Amino acid sequence: MGESLVLRGTMRAHTDWVTAIATPIDNSDMIVTASRDKSIILWNLTKEDKVYGLPHRRVTGHSHFVQDVVLSSDGQFALSGSWDGELRL
Repeated sequence: MGESLVLRGTMRAHTDWVTAIATPIDNSDMIVTASRDKSIILWNLTKEDKVYGLPHRRVTGHSHFVQDVVLSSDGQFALSGSWDGELRL
């Protein structure tokens, strides 16, 4: 069957379902998540036991669920799409 997956830890900060995860192509210690709580969160990965990452910044502004988030190729910009019909950069 091959390699098995191992839980390394959890990251908690959103108050509703996480709808999308984006990672930079340079594999830096950062990820971005989108949520039904109308926000995106930029995380710093700590890779410590149990708490694998800490929220660095919460970005708000959408008036409905944030469905998706993508990062630019250089990791400098995040584009979010929401059920409010808006894209935010």
